[in-house]
Amino acid sequence: MIHGSLVCQGCSGTLYAVSTTCAHSAPFPTWEVDHDRTPASCPLRPLLPLEGAAAHVSELAHADHVLTEPS
Repeated sequence: MIHGSLVCQGCSGTLYAVSTTCAHSAPFPTWEVDHDRTPASCPLRPLLPLEGAAAHVSELAHADHVLTEPS
């Protein structure tokens, strides 16, 4: 599943979010979130990519520091 557009709080760049689900392993999907095109000047670059298992992309570690839903 590909999540709708998300925006980086650090540089206002577009982020992608992709999740995969394996029916026989973890109860939650595994996520990867990163810049579509990584800007060299993004202050949050060290936190990306966000990766891990969570029910929703916003539940990943550091998501509250990185993700901004588009308005």
